[in-house]
Amino acid sequence: MSQLKEIKKLPIEEVLEHFRSEGEIITKEEAELIMEFLYFLTESVIRKYFTAD
Repeated sequence: MSQLKEIKKLPIEEVLEHFRSEGEIITKEEAELIMEFLYFLTESVIRKYFTAD
């Protein structure tokens, strides 16, 4: 069974800047929650489709 590699985390400042560039102003806490959810989804998809269990 292979282990999952750790997903590189984006700096929160980069996430905030991306949202600002799209015209959305969010707080640091909101950015952290969004990224936590996206990392969870990413890991779930990788486990489901790219690992042999």
